[in-house]
Amino acid sequence: MTKAGAPIPVYNEADSFAKHTFRDFYIASYQDSPDAGLKRVAPHRHTYYEIIWITEGSGLHVIDFKPYAFKGPCLFLLQPSHIHQIRKDGPTKGYVLKFNESVFAVEAGAENLLLKYGIFDNINVQPVLHLDAAAVVLLNDLMQKMLQEFKQPTDLSEVIIASYLKIFLLQVYKLKDANQQETQPTPEPRYLQYRTFKQMLEERYHHQHAVQDYADALAVTPRTLNEITHKYAGKNVSQLIKERLVLEAKRLLHHGHLSVKEIAAQLGFEDAAYFTRFFTKNTGTSPIAFRSKEPVLVS
Repeated sequence: MTKAGAPIPVYNEADSFAKHTFRDFYIASYQDSPDAGLKRVAPHRHTYYEIIWITEGSGLHVIDFKPYAFKGPCLFLLQPSHIHQIRKDGPTKGYVLKFNESVFAVEAGAENLLLKYGIFDNINVQPVLHLDAAAVVLLNDLMQKMLQEFKQPTDLSEVIIASYLKIFLLQVYKLKDANQQETQPTPEPRYLQYRTFKQMLEERYHHQHAVQDYADALAVTPRTLNEITHKYAGKNVSQLIKERLVLEAKRLLHHGHLSVKEIAAQLGFEDAAYFTRFFTKNTGTSPIAFRSKEPVLVS
């Protein structure tokens, strides 16, 4: 366990994605060995979204200090802000799926998916779904398709995985919606501010890059807005703005034929050189290298 007062470990994309073919996505099946120690059993959080599907086994999953008893088959939906710890009664088996929003850079129109449906929100719905036989069959089919594309990638695999993931998440949303109780508690005021900020970011990211602009629009201080985004996204406002700009830049580079200079202008950058430095710093590869699908990592 983490000692009192010790910082909570944070695992980022470099820990989970960098050694694999896809920079924004990871999927694997797993089966605990009775003789091996269980990994990451101490409380921790991630900078990405994670889905843990327990097909067999039981235990206790503590998410943001709330205990959730589980017994497979069940699904856990973890957003970046969650601090969680799994305590297993014994060996379990299942799947782990990890991604960030940039995985949808290859599928235009999917950027609002997580925001619109609140699939990972646990404000009104517990972040665990117990699955019946029909749900297991449906989700297993999609999970296997993603796993196959991940293990045997082709030039089209990124697009195919993004499409399967979108369908998977929407099916999960349907299951969550069906499991909701008729009476739901009123969302916290700060959560509503967070959702308003995210919607505002979608509308303004291409011409507003300053934290102060969003804070002024919400009639709060930058410090308060950072506290709000930390609580619900595990990231500060500046990080979320940068991630949204990078996501759109990837989409324009991947799908379109605009020059780097034209993309820079469309995203509100003063010149192409500044945009190139921004993109390279935040992705580890230049815009030209990203477009060529042969990224050159920057040390």
